[in-house]
Amino acid sequence: MRSVLLVLATLVVTMAAPAAPPQAAGCADCHGKDGVSAAAEVPTIAGISAFALEEQLQGYKAKARPCAKVKFASGTHPAGATDDMCTIAGKLSDADLGALTTHFAAQKFVAAKNTVDPAKAAIGKKVHSTNCEKCHSEGGSLADDDASILAGQPKGYLVQAFKELRAGEREMDEKMAPKIKALKGPEVDALIEFYASGGK
Repeated sequence: MRSVLLVLATLVVTMAAPAAPPQAAGCADCHGKDGVSAAAEVPTIAGISAFALEEQLQGYKAKARPCAKVKFASGTHPAGATDDMCTIAGKLSDADLGALTTHFAAQKFVAAKNTVDPAKAAIGKKVHSTNCEKCHSEGGSLADDDASILAGQPKGYLVQAFKELRAGEREMDEKMAPKIKALKGPEVDALIEFYASGGK
């Protein structure tokens, strides 16, 4: 009886945690274990909806966003090797994309430990509430709205993302583009502080 229970328990654990797709190990070289980034300018991809992740990867495949340069420190790639996200995404089949995005969507998002300016973050909260909350729900922290997760991302990544958006280098929803362009520099800085603070 004990052996039967052990077998059943093993089956339940196996069913609950499917094996990561092979390509996930390569993603972890930059995005961290289980997609939780430890680098200031690399986003955490854990917990973001599969739809949002696939949309971002398809954007890289189509070169509809800057082909972020990648320099590997360790892992499955040789230390010091370089690549870019457009090339990496371009090698993925639709099946690969589906497996990877489903895998990382199932991981737990962990907020980065950013240093923030509380006064600016408070201003950013108001800017977010007026301009962004409709699509980036719950302070930019809700994965279910399929608009990625902004709250708790590494601050360096947020700075770069806003720079690209403001320069028109990334594809945006048609409702988002005019809002981004209308923001003044101090409002953008405050938004970055707000999201870096965890969106609360």
